[in-house]
This record gives sequence, C-alpha cells and structure tokens, in this order.
Amino acid sequence: MQQQLDYYSLVGFKPESTSPDELDRLSLAQQTALLVDFDGTLIDIAPTPDSIRVSSADKALLDQLYTRHGGALAIVSGRNLDEIVHYLDTFKGTISGGHGAELRRNARTLPGIDCNLDRLEHIKNAVMEFAVIDPRMIAEDKRFGIVLHFRTHPEIEGKVRDFVRCLIEDDEEFEMQTAKMAIEIKPRDVSKARAIERIMQFDEFHGRDIVFAGDDATDEIAFAWVNGQGGTTIKVGDGVTAAQYRTASPASFKKWLRTQFDSAQLKLARQEN
Repeated sequence: MQQQLDYYSLVGFKPESTSPDELDRLSLAQQTALLVDFDGTLIDIAPTPDSIRVSSADKALLDQLYTRHGGALAIVSGRNLDEIVHYLDTFKGTISGGHGAELRRNARTLPGIDCNLDRLEHIKNAVMEFAVIDPRMIAEDKRFGIVLHFRTHPEIEGKVRDFVRCLIEDDEEFEMQTAKMAIEIKPRDVSKARAIERIMQFDEFHGRDIVFAGDDATDEIAFAWVNGQGGTTIKVGDGVTAAQYRTASPASFKKWLRTQFDSAQLKLARQEN
C-alpha cells in the first residue's frame, strides 16, 4: 500500500463530506473482520496511560466476539504490544501495537519493523529530559516511539508541539503525530492503516469485509484506508472524522457490540427451534 502523508486529503475533510450515521443503524455481520482500537474505543481513556481499567466483562466480550467472528478479531493500538498483552491476558485474537510497528498472532510475536534505533534513542533521551524540566507533561516510552501527554495541563500543548517540531524538523525517518491531549513521535512508515492491511492477509481475516472502530486522530488514516476498501468505519466520540458511523463513548460502543452478539444468539436459537 502506498501511504500518502497529506493528512487532510486522507481523512476526507471536504465540504461535501457528510456526518456519520448513528451506530445503532449498523448491523455487524458474523462474517466480517472486526478490528478495534484500544484506548478511547474499547477502554475509557484515563488521566495517565497506566491507570486504565479493563474489566472482566470487557475480556468476556472479546472472547465472545472472537468466537462469533471465527478468530477474525484484532486490537489495533498505538500502545506497546506487551502492555496490551498484559491488560488482555486471556485474549486469543490478533494484536497490533505501536501503530503497526509490532504484531502478535496466535500468541506469537511476529518480527517488528526496521528502525534507526540509534536515532530513536537520541530522540527519546531529548524527550525524557524535556519532561523532567516541565513535570506538567508525562513522557510515555514506546518500543518504536515516544509520546508526550499533557491531558492534565492542556494549556502547554503549544509548548509541547513546538518542542517536538524543532526536535524532528526535516527528519527523514520520524514524524510527529497528534493524539488526544498528546503528541507522539513515530517512524514515518508506521500507521494503523498499514497494520490493518497486514492483518487482512492472515487466513482468518482474508477476504472478509472490514469493520474498524477508533476514536482518535491516529485512527483517521485507517478510517480512510478501510473506506477505500469498501469496509465500515466507526468513530467513538466527538470530532470531525472520515468514519461512516459514530457512537458517543466506549460504553455505548460495547453496548452495541453486546447487542449484536445477543441478537445473533437469539436468531440462532429461533432457527434451532
């Protein structure tokens, strides 16, 4: 896949763009491939990256969806892969971490991307020092990148953005990516769109229609790519988006998922009777 770097052309911010439909108008077919972001989509965003909560009901829902979709269920996240595995310790599906830099399938971690680790280490050290100087921000180290969070102090966004822009200005290998109350530095060739494209080559996903749900600016390139493949996209939360459907929160998204599962079970029971 050739990935364009013009964000606004990718996500379709055009005058003729229409608002997403409400999610309750969509039915989730059993034969689709279901790919879901983690923070802000499946799980509520927390003040700090390590203070999220994954309930036993969340894990049970994923187990049910994994069975219903014949294994064609994946988590596509910007978090480190090992963190997602930690939180979803019983999850059987595919997991993409680091915006596609890391991938796990059938409980086996696949080879990661090639990356200039020396340059990345230099960037990480500079970001860590910057976070020490101003403790209002939190530096989140990732295997193939680093994030500066300012959720508790949104007034410093300009300061963070200016620092990151100066740090990697004209860098050929790394780029700045905006997230919710955060600025991330990541390899240029890494995105959730590329992650989904790779996942769809696996046997359990191949040939299925795609349904992808996300909440953040980091998901918009993936929305655009999935739309281009004839798939279905779901935006969780507010904001301008290229997604076709919208729902208010992770809670409403999971309620819809459970409704789809319950409806399928009821239909099956009626057929058996």
